[in-house]
Amino acid sequence: MVSIEGENMRGVTWVNISEVTSGEWGIGGQPLTTEAVKALASGKKAA
Repeated sequence: MVSIEGENMRGVTWVNISEVTSGEWGIGGQPLTTEAVKALASGKKAA
């Protein structure tokens, strides 16, 4: 956020991390598992 919007945003930028169980999140109606995220991150097509 700071690198895009500038240093003035540093003091008002918050990050909220919520853990989600593998398969409980999805894209386009398809469940997204931990393995699929790892495949996407590595540039491979998810199985």
